Parts: sequence; structure tokens; C-alpha cells
Amino acid sequence: LRAFQIPLRVGRMFDVSEVQRADRVAVINEAAAKLWPAGENPIGSRLRLGVLERPPARTFIDTSRPPEVTIVGIVGNTRNAGLRAEPAPAVMIPYTVVATLGRTLAIRAAGDPNLLLNPVRGEVRAMDAEQPLGRPITLSEIMGQEVVQPQFTMALFSAFAALGLALAAAGIYSVLSFHVTRRTHELGVRMALGAPRRHILGLMLTMGGRLVLIGLVIGVAASIASTRLLRSQLFGVEAGDPLAYAAVVTLLALVTLVACYVPARRAASVDPMIALRQE
Repeated sequence: LRAFQIPLRVGRMFDVSEVQRADRVAVINEAAAKLWPAGENPIGSRLRLGVLERPPARTFIDTSRPPEVTIVGIVGNTRNAGLRAEPAPAVMIPYTVVATLGRTLAIRAAGDPNLLLNPVRGEVRAMDAEQPLGRPITLSEIMGQEVVQPQFTMALFSAFAALGLALAAAGIYSVLSFHVTRRTHELGVRMALGAPRRHILGLMLTMGGRLVLIGLVIGVAASIASTRLLRSQLFGVEAGDPLAYAAVVTLLALVTLVACYVPARRAASVDPMIALRQE
């Protein structure tokens, strides 16, 4: 726990003599402490563990002793169920209580942890020359394995989002260009009757903005409805994050303005005489 800097909240940690005697003591995390009734202190409680009563395969446990542990402390929560899940209740007991075929040695390094591999291997071989050693792994590698799938999902969603944005811009431009062509005669009549060019420009931009506003309302509503799916793919960010929605709306508004401005400017710059001849 010291190696991973997991803080002690209440109570105490194991002492050396308890570890050496394989005493049935335990510390729990804050998630497990919440399972006790409100106002009840878990410290000093006796907890029955199924693993001590029915040892798993290839595991050695002294079953002559009661399968109960005494809780002596509460430690802080960790992301023990994955980065995207809430901390799961956990009970930690001395490593001498349960004899497994393999153990993990956690070492905290001030610099590059790979520089400590040979010295650590040397210390283990000095204690037991026939002890097989597994592949070392750093915490950064473990974290990388946790985020590789979300990173791929994010890249995939980003690619589809960029494609959708390009298609939206092209679609808006095409629709407005089509409307400008269809309404060329009308625009010529308006300008011949004295309508200023800024009025024609504003008319086209308003028409495009109305279409995009309808699309934004439908899109935001669909996004909010799909927050359950998004929540399973995100961590550290709420699926209904208002900042994300504001950023998307702002980006789409800018793309819409550019896509609408080109055909709207072309409509405003049309020659009234040519427009009046347009059928």
C-alpha cells in the first residue's frame, strides 16, 4: 500500500509480527466500508471470507483456523475495477495468510523503474536461486492496456465525426446553392424593387441557419438519449458534459456560417437584369 501511496483513512496497518504469524487481520477500502450501516464503525468487526473457508485450486490456506478476519483499518479507494468503473469493495489481508503459486512484488522507483530490474532479480536469486521470475511490468504499461480500447474507440468516433462534419458542410452548401438557383428570378425581382444586397445576404443566411437549427435540436436530443452508451466508453468525463455540447454547437455553427456564406454571397451579387431573365 505504501508503494502505491494508498492512504490510510482510519485505524492502522498490519505490523510485522502479524504478517509473520499470518494473523487473520484485514484492512478494507472505503467502498467496502460503505456496506456497513450508516454510523457503524467497521474497525474491530469480524468478517467471514469465503476464500479462507473454501480455498481456490492451487492455493494453500490453513483451514484449521476460523475463516474470519478482524478489520483493523480502512484505506482509500483505488480504480480496482478498471478506469471506467467505480471502485469495488475490497478486503486486503497479509500475504502470509493465503499461499498462492505466484506473488507480485511492487517496487516504487524515483526514476526509470527498468533500471532496478537486475538488482531486484539479484536480491530474489540471493534468497532462492531456484525461484522462477515472471515478466516485469510497469504501472504505465498496465494503464496503457486499460486505455488502448477507449483510445481506439475515440479515434474511430473522431474519424466518423470528421466525415459527418464534412458531409454536413457539403450538404448545407449544396442545398443553399440549389435554393439560390431556384430563386434567382425572385432575388432579381427583390433587388429590382430596391432590396439592398445585405437584405438578400441575410435572407439566404437565415434560411440556412433555420435548417441547421432544426438539425442541431434533433442532434442534441439524440445525443442526450444515447448517454448510456457514451457513459460506457468514457472515464473522467460525464456523458452529458455541457462544455462538450457547447463546443460541438459552436463548431457546427462556424461550419454552417462558412457553408451558407458562399452561396448567399453569390445570390447577393447577382445582376438584377440577368436574374429577371432567369426562368
